[in-house]
Amino acid sequence: MAEVFCHECDLFLLSSHQDYFANSALTRFAGRGSRNIHGWGIAGYRHGRANVLRSADPAIEKESGDLSREFYMATKAVSSPIILGHLRFLSAGTVSEFNNHPFKLNFLGYDWTMVHNGTATNHETLVPHDERLLLESDNDSARIFEFLRKRIIEYYLRDSRKSLIEGCRKAYADLLNTDGEFNIILSNGHISFVFIHHRTFYLLNRDKQMGDAALLSTLRLTDDEEWITVDARQNKEARMLVFSGPTLIFNGDIPR
Repeated sequence: MAEVFCHECDLFLLSSHQDYFANSALTRFAGRGSRNIHGWGIAGYRHGRANVLRSADPAIEKESGDLSREFYMATKAVSSPIILGHLRFLSAGTVSEFNNHPFKLNFLGYDWTMVHNGTATNHETLVPHDERLLLESDNDSARIFEFLRKRIIEYYLRDSRKSLIEGCRKAYADLLNTDGEFNIILSNGHISFVFIHHRTFYLLNRDKQMGDAALLSTLRLTDDEEWITVDARQNKEARMLVFSGPTLIFNGDIPR
């Protein structure tokens, strides 16, 4: 079946237990997502600390169709067991580096990074002005990240079980009740959480000979490998996947 393209941001995740150069996969990601012209971002981790590279310029040069030098250099610079990528198509906020994903926030002792695709219908009401942390960002995705942060922390403070998976699942379920479309990849540098709401994702597991990593994207990045199609199940609001390295450790529904 032919892949259906739409004018929406695209998301990328690589998850492994070893440092990984994903320049080849990210190059394909940029090429197949070249319709997204409002910037790009890449996040990686070193010793648990997140490093985010972002630009408001396209990853692909408009006239030549070549990879931009800035994006090319960024793909060469990132070596990490977890890599998040984002290609932006403007839906809210202005064209600005500060509105490009991934976003980064530190809480519960981790550097968290997030990429989002979709639109929050009432994003101005998600987080009170005096509780906002991403002050240079004026788009809905920044408010979504701040909302999730607040709800995850609240869960930890009131629930002695302190299940990180359940805390993120509950925070996302609360987000769904605010109205909008929320495809999200969230990571703390050790575990990565994927929330699939209104778009198809594609999953590829590469064995040890091929790098021992899981690749997940809103784009099918190669034509000669067996990508698994992942959607929210029928009659369910969304699906949540959790990765530890290349291993899928949780695959559950978020009910309507």
